[in-house]
Amino acid sequence: MTKYHTLTPAYGRDYISKASAKEGLRSGQDFIIHAPQGTTYCSIRDFRKGDVLNVRYKRQRSVASFTLKEDGKI
Repeated sequence: MTKYHTLTPAYGRDYISKASAKEGLRSGQDFIIHAPQGTTYCSIRDFRKGDVLNVRYKRQRSVASFTLKEDGKI
């Protein structure tokens, strides 16, 4: 079952492009996951194959969507 997650970069980081956001995910940087239960820190290792990660960037004005092809990998 596909799950959709909204993420923002943690610790005040920001990305200027979709490519830099993807590289941040691949390198295992921390993100903040936004869910109805609240927010918490996470990284790509916390997600499974088929999950869709919507990463906000450019001061949270743009969204890049990535689907995991393997557990913890784009």
